[in-house]
Amino acid sequence: MQIERLSIKSATTIIFVMLGIVAILLSLLAGNYFHKSALNAQLNSLSRVVEVATAEMQQRIREHSFDLGMELAHSDNLISAFQQARTNGNNEELDLLLDDPFISGFVGFSRINLVKLRAYDTDLLLVGQSTVGIGGIKPELPQWLVQQIRQRPRSDRLKGIDALWLSADRALFSAVVPLGGLRPVGYLEVVVDPVFNLAELGDITRMPVSIFNMAGELEQAVDVERDGEYLPVEYLLHTSAGEPAFRVVGLEDVALLSADMARIKTATISLFLVLTFGTLLLALWLFNRFMLAPVGAMARTMREMAVGKLDMRVDDRALREFHELADTFNRMAEQVRLRTRDLERLLDLDDNAILCIDSDGEVVYFNRSATTLFGYPDDTLTDLDVNDLFVDGLHELPAAPPDSTAEHDKLHKVLTCRHQQGHEFRGHAVITPVDVLGEPGHAIAFNAAIGDAELPSQQNEQRLQAVESLTSLLQFAQYNPSLMPGMVSEQPQFEAAASDKALIRERAVTVMTMALACWEHDLGQSKLELAEQSGIWPVYIDKSTPTTRTLDKYLSLDSCPKNPRSKRVIDTAEFVLRTSPDSASESCSRLHAALEDFRQLLSGVPAPVTAVPAKETSVSS
Repeated sequence: MQIERLSIKSATTIIFVMLGIVAILLSLLAGNYFHKSALNAQLNSLSRVVEVATAEMQQRIREHSFDLGMELAHSDNLISAFQQARTNGNNEELDLLLDDPFISGFVGFSRINLVKLRAYDTDLLLVGQSTVGIGGIKPELPQWLVQQIRQRPRSDRLKGIDALWLSADRALFSAVVPLGGLRPVGYLEVVVDPVFNLAELGDITRMPVSIFNMAGELEQAVDVERDGEYLPVEYLLHTSAGEPAFRVVGLEDVALLSADMARIKTATISLFLVLTFGTLLLALWLFNRFMLAPVGAMARTMREMAVGKLDMRVDDRALREFHELADTFNRMAEQVRLRTRDLERLLDLDDNAILCIDSDGEVVYFNRSATTLFGYPDDTLTDLDVNDLFVDGLHELPAAPPDSTAEHDKLHKVLTCRHQQGHEFRGHAVITPVDVLGEPGHAIAFNAAIGDAELPSQQNEQRLQAVESLTSLLQFAQYNPSLMPGMVSEQPQFEAAASDKALIRERAVTVMTMALACWEHDLGQSKLELAEQSGIWPVYIDKSTPTTRTLDKYLSLDSCPKNPRSKRVIDTAEFVLRTSPDSASESCSRLHAALEDFRQLLSGVPAPVTAVPAKETSVSS
């Protein structure tokens, strides 16, 4: 697309539309990012919740294990059996006592899953263990506990210690307490399966929790509803030595969270879009008010000034840059007006009658001396052609280029002219080819003289200078037709093409023919009486005979001026319609319809061609 076809308003609108689209995309991306960020924050928060719940679960296992261990460690029978097993190596009684909690039960048996009880001497060597419970465990204290106990100071030897550790096939929890009270003789280990207590995580976190070992096997699971929207929260439970023991997976129902986020997202995006579009509309209004509207008005004024309406001014009440532009353009237009007036004044002051005719032989310009010499009023002279002004017409006119200034391009000739009153007179003329509105034409500098005597060369030079001034004025008029009063023609409001101009001439002849036919039929009067009573068309005296030469031109398509005076045609038709005694007659109805079509054509609205009846096309002359 060519940049000349794009207006500032269109470009600005496109830019603001693009900004609006970008704002919508950014708001949607921000909403999605907000949703993801909220879910990630919720995930991190829930992971911390699971971590805290796991620590609370371990604390419960520790408390119950220590309670059981302290209760057994203060049993005199167990202490006596432990000392006997150390002395003589007989640990049958010790094993029976260690099996008793599995058989008879113990306080808090429903809170922990006891899997093994083992007794060690002060050197942490195994003395005896329960025969009931799980098997496959190495008959030794876990190495991490051994290291921690041996590294403790003597002041901590009466304190218990616990740890989560890995056996050959599972993770277990052990609590070690001193055996023998204030005078310990050894250590008692309480081994618990933590999977039993991990199920409490669901109650603590209030969400379904599944427990997996590090081999990926499911240890414990909780059924959840299928129609919920769940966010998986994972947490790795490590042993006391730092090795991963369990993978805890919690399922958080985020349907409520998603609904809240969707509501917040919708409200936020809506508010953002409302503010964005409100700002864009305000900015677009400001652009239109202070930039686009002044530029549009300036462009319209410039277009009108370009076709010759130099009395107009560009409104300079705008922003600084546009104010300077308008002010500069107004000064340029004023200079053009001054120079044009100077040229017109110069031509009007010239004693020679100066005429300009186009390629069709019609008069398009005249000065004041021409109206005085030929006796025609200003509004009539442009309706005439060379045959109306010169008896023998003009033949053998020079066809040199308009910009040529050679003497042989100018024709010096004695012409016989016809006055408006009908008498003839002779004079000397200099005929020069000129450019008339982009078409070839001729300028005639004429001075009435007696006889055929040649005028002095000084007067010829004066005419040539006048023709040069006329040429300069024609150059202005080529782009500004209304600068010269002789070139002003009543054109339609739209820029007519060649076919439109031909149609205008045809419709003008049609309206005038119907108007004259209606005048003659309904009033029984002639066209001479029409010209005299309406005062629209001039009446000429040709050899003592009144004629209507100008009106006659509009009754034939061949003689109709190239740029007919549409206002005269409309005024004539309206005068006939007002004067007709029977406005409902057939001839008046046809005239009214043709007049409306002609008006529509002048306003730029296509209208159907109104046929001219055969009996009305032939009028008396």
